[in-house]
Amino acid sequence: MPSFLKRPLQFIGIIFACFAIHTILFIKHYPVYFLPDLVLMVYLIYKFRDLNQAVSSIFWFGLALLLGYYFLSPTPPDTSFPNNYIVTLKPFAYICILALYSQNIPQVNLSKWIRLFLIAYPLVLLWNLFLVHLNEGANISQLMITRPFFIFENNFEITFYLNCFIIVFFIYGERRLLDLMLLVVTIILAGSRSGLLSFAVVCFFYFLSVGWRHKVIVAVLAAAAAAYIGKGRNISAPLGSIDRVQSFQAIFNHYGDSFIEVLKEPFGYGVYQKVPGYICTRLPDFAEWFTGNSHNCDPLMLQAFYTRSLYQLGIYVTLLIPILFFLLVKRVTGWRVAVLVLTPITCVATSVGGFSNGLAFWGVLLSVYAYQQFKNPTLIYKSAASI
Repeated sequence: MPSFLKRPLQFIGIIFACFAIHTILFIKHYPVYFLPDLVLMVYLIYKFRDLNQAVSSIFWFGLALLLGYYFLSPTPPDTSFPNNYIVTLKPFAYICILALYSQNIPQVNLSKWIRLFLIAYPLVLLWNLFLVHLNEGANISQLMITRPFFIFENNFEITFYLNCFIIVFFIYGERRLLDLMLLVVTIILAGSRSGLLSFAVVCFFYFLSVGWRHKVIVAVLAAAAAAYIGKGRNISAPLGSIDRVQSFQAIFNHYGDSFIEVLKEPFGYGVYQKVPGYICTRLPDFAEWFTGNSHNCDPLMLQAFYTRSLYQLGIYVTLLIPILFFLLVKRVTGWRVAVLVLTPITCVATSVGGFSNGLAFWGVLLSVYAYQQFKNPTLIYKSAASI
């Protein structure tokens, strides 16, 4: 039994605090997308005094890409709408952070908080569905296609949750069936197709790590999750009807459906460049959803990290970003753990921001920190307060 469950009143208090926070966000709709980045910035400032690791050469590479795309990208031809170039530059900033801070771990024991989150998050998703029911009178069928969340977009939250599961199961080596069941419940409640993809890859590694009894259980649970989400999100629909596939096809059409033409744009069109108008008119709902105006052709409307980066950064830099992440994580954890840790963020990048999202990056960073704490407990200078 996790230690925090030995103090049920405190645990219940934390759960209700999470409910209260979500209820406020549900009612008020505060802008919270950059909240993980704000927390990250506070942590970086706090830990700056403790920087004591050798700086990887990858830091200078990431910094060169960050400054190069910021200063050398062409001027946007259409300035009637703001361009969200900051989102495009965030992967380079995260690469620099990993290179500088990957071995400067927090001075608190992360294990308790990670285990707590594994239990608390699915409860918050259920609370969100209850609020939707109260607010909209939604029935069961309508709730099945609802995308519950805690703070914001649940694709990123699922990515973070999967990293927490990877920490507990693959790094701490705790093979509790309860954790797998909570993960399946979370995947089902979230209804995320990219989350299902990440879950499937994690299940593959899980399958290779357990005995036959658990292999059967994980196969049955994974099939149940796929069937449920398949019914709610219609994953059996033709591939061309999926919105992310449509946005990729639109960009690929811009290159004349030629991979050779893609290779001829090594650094993309720059972080300020709008998506061509004729593509924007093909995807007006995307522009409306993500930029607030159907005529704002900001590349953010393309949603998926790989699609947007292909256009703005070029194919070589797009592929280089996950490679640099892998090299930095591998330096601390070894290649096997690095593959596991980067599975969620790599998979979610097929659907949304992935490597450009702060919460997804926190999942990677915490995994690196948790690995070091577990392998060398003396690195924790002060223990976390009992929950």
